[in-house]
Amino acid sequence: MAFDLVPPSDSRHSTLQKGFNLRWPKGNVQGESSPDGANLIYLCHTPQDIIDAAAQALAMPMGRITVRSGGHCYEGFVSNVMPNAPGEALSILDVGQMNQVAYDPSGQIGSVLVPDSTYRYSVRLEPGCQNWDTSVALYKLAGKALPSGSCYSVGLGGHICGGGYGLLSRKYGLVCDWLDGVDILVADVTGTGLEPVHVSRDSTDSDELDLFAACCGAGGGQFGIITSYYFKALPPAPKEVLWLPLEWDLNELDRTKLGGLLDAYQLWFASHQADPSTWGLATKLEMRHTNTGNVTLGIHYVDKDGQLDDLAPFDDFVSSMLAAVGGSARESLLPFHVVHQPSGMNKGRHITSLRTAHDAARRLDWLYATQSLNGSGDNQRGRYKSAYQKGAFTLQVKDAIWNTLKWPDPAQYLTQSLIQIQSFGGRINEMEAPILAQTSAAQRSSYLKWQPQCYWHSADDAVDQAHANWIRGLFKAAFSTGVPDDAQFEGCYINYPDLDMTYIGGDPANAKNPSWYGIFFPNPLIESRLRRTKQRWDPLNVFRNEMSVPLQ
Repeated sequence: MAFDLVPPSDSRHSTLQKGFNLRWPKGNVQGESSPDGANLIYLCHTPQDIIDAAAQALAMPMGRITVRSGGHCYEGFVSNVMPNAPGEALSILDVGQMNQVAYDPSGQIGSVLVPDSTYRYSVRLEPGCQNWDTSVALYKLAGKALPSGSCYSVGLGGHICGGGYGLLSRKYGLVCDWLDGVDILVADVTGTGLEPVHVSRDSTDSDELDLFAACCGAGGGQFGIITSYYFKALPPAPKEVLWLPLEWDLNELDRTKLGGLLDAYQLWFASHQADPSTWGLATKLEMRHTNTGNVTLGIHYVDKDGQLDDLAPFDDFVSSMLAAVGGSARESLLPFHVVHQPSGMNKGRHITSLRTAHDAARRLDWLYATQSLNGSGDNQRGRYKSAYQKGAFTLQVKDAIWNTLKWPDPAQYLTQSLIQIQSFGGRINEMEAPILAQTSAAQRSSYLKWQPQCYWHSADDAVDQAHANWIRGLFKAAFSTGVPDDAQFEGCYINYPDLDMTYIGGDPANAKNPSWYGIFFPNPLIESRLRRTKQRWDPLNVFRNEMSVPLQ
């Protein structure tokens, strides 16, 4: 099947210019195509479609290509023309329809893109596969699971090559830790077309090993277009999970109690890192702005055998969290993907002891739990930041969080604004040395992972600015340099791209920070390897955006 070309005259064009974040492309108006967005969209169904579409797109004057799988890029790297590039002809190569899942228990799956390759695998996933469908398919085919994210519509194309993190990652590691091979289309020597390459974890060629490592955590759209991910093995899907959503009314918490919760939260994961029996406990702490709602804590637990026979880690964690805030909480009734949770409206059961916690906890089949918790939310405008935390909460950070939650908002714009801090560490930090050496996920000492986020519907400059001020204000207040590189932190997550971090102090009013790339890749060996890999595989910078690997 040949690619389907969507030009500006096509009724689908204005819709397909966009992704999940409706801030992009810049200047988009509902129902109209944006001049700052892609001129052409190619809907590709096969690797040959991608090759043909890229050749056509790159032949145009000032032609540039980007790739989209699920459309969840937080910045406008897929949707926007590059800044300071007048006349650029942007084409999006949409691979969302490439969504096949293949499983062979005998391990005889070979490369589709390079048939002569001798490497063999058990699982092949195409980049258009989304989290929800992949979980269902792998469970039914093989009883296996990816330790992937909890937003159901995220495409694997960008998710895996950015690392891939989810509720099973403390137990099993990142998705890229399980990856064994990749089909990828890289730029040819002229920069006018693409050519097929298969790279494997078992390769003996150093350049191929570098490219494979780049596909394991460096982020998408920088080295080529991945057309298949291959795995020799995947972890078993748990049988059941225990899910307990707790909630505290923000108006009933004071600064001291919230600080005590944060201290206890970080300490629990740091102090249990050495105990693998606790790695099946994963959490999402969501602290909402006062106009957005309450503080919630989702607790997702499986024991070391993927079952619920040993509840000791769950009990210990729940007891620690209750004690930190005075011994009580409520059961949160709204689904966790609902961002706005009005204060004072929760009528859930009081949780004051382990007995009441057990009564409120939901024992769920793993597959159904994954589907129930797998919310992506509405397509709307959004801003995001990230930080990896390896040390304790300082007084400065706790004050910054409290003041951000209480940020003055007389116009009541901040109705979908929260600071999410998830559990991290576990197997991620203790992955076997050979695997660690072949990935680009640089943060392996942290116990918590931040994802502040805010959403809104109105395409209004004042509303946009209010949300920018709120989320930037958090980082400016929390970190001495405006970016999470203090001693207690370990930089940012490349799959939550944030252009603010490319400026000195995390502030676009300042000059560019020449060392910004190290904020996302704080391990100098990994950063150096990625720069070397870019020079080797894409020296003409065919695959580029504002945060792609610097060539210099």
